[in-house]
Amino acid sequence: MKHLTLIATVLLFISGGVHAQVDCAGIEGGSALIDDCGDCQQAYIYNFITHSVTFVDVAEDAVAGPNEAVILPDHPGNPYWNGSCTSVPGCTDVTACNFNYLASEDDGTCGMTDDCGDCQVPYCYNPVTHEVDYIGQNDCNNIWVGTAMLSDQAMNPYWNESCTDCAGVVNGSALVDDCGDCHQAYIYNFITHSVTFVDVADEAVAGPNESVILPDNPGNPYWNQACSSVPGCTDVTACNFNYLASEDDGTCGVSDDCGECQIPYCYNPVTHDVAYTSQSECETIWVEGSMLSNPAMNPYWNSSCELLGCTYSNACNFVAIANTDDGSCEWNSCELFGCTYVDAMNFNPNATMDNGTCTFGASSCPADFDQDGAVATNDLLIFLSSFGEDCF
Repeated sequence: MKHLTLIATVLLFISGGVHAQVDCAGIEGGSALIDDCGDCQQAYIYNFITHSVTFVDVAEDAVAGPNEAVILPDHPGNPYWNGSCTSVPGCTDVTACNFNYLASEDDGTCGMTDDCGDCQVPYCYNPVTHEVDYIGQNDCNNIWVGTAMLSDQAMNPYWNESCTDCAGVVNGSALVDDCGDCHQAYIYNFITHSVTFVDVADEAVAGPNESVILPDNPGNPYWNQACSSVPGCTDVTACNFNYLASEDDGTCGVSDDCGECQIPYCYNPVTHDVAYTSQSECETIWVEGSMLSNPAMNPYWNSSCELLGCTYSNACNFVAIANTDDGSCEWNSCELFGCTYVDAMNFNPNATMDNGTCTFGASSCPADFDQDGAVATNDLLIFLSSFGEDCF
């Protein structure tokens, strides 16, 4: 009988021992524990990249993936442990770029990532002193620049600051020169001399006869232009345009009919010396513009080639650009014959040569016996030839 009782006791002890302990979360064999605040805390899997938290019933059964770790309930780094009776201010939003897994109380400082990839954190701004304090929202007594205002560059100058160039373009290629001026990269056409500014040099596509010029390129005439002077022709349409010039010196030229670039010059009417200087340095006659294309003022105009034509300015077929007369001048095709006497009844104001057809009224000029429109010697001779004759 004693043996049966002992066996029953051993079996009862074994039967009771196989039942696992139930944790505070009601999980048999679970790993949840009660913290000092009396709250039940479970173990969880924490992802260091996404900051996501996945609670697990049994810590020993949890499998952590890449960039993950199993956090036990009473781990010193577990922000939930004693979280209800201790306060750790910070960002508790796991999606925020500055999520603090140790924080137990959200203090409004959860930030957001700008286009440069930088974490922008809310701050307290003093509009009088312009000071910025990175404190909790409840501690701010001035303007709180929170998430709604954080991405507004007018309120937050730090937004996109690390990758925004001086032209305000995100990831742009503009640079500030030694004069303090902001310069963008541009596409330069060697044929037309046209300039097309671009926001991002790496994305610019240069066509035929074109090149992408960076802001600080040694050949960029705009770089340091405001505080340094390079005299020359700045007119892109001129035949001697100088892309390095930053200050126009009045020397922009024009191409003559021979295809030669004629450049303005300084002419001394006494010594007849010609000096190719700048306009501001010329103390005598500056030959430019309409004077440059006038052979009378500029003997070099069209001097490099022979241009045949009529060189007589009063001829009907006068060729202004001709520098060699070819004997083709004629004066008849442009003449208009008619009466050129203004007192005649048939006066033609467009006539260039009188053809003797003028007619006059009886009382307009009675002494004009030959009716040529004027009383002259011939009229007197006619009168004298009939002087003394009897009239019947």
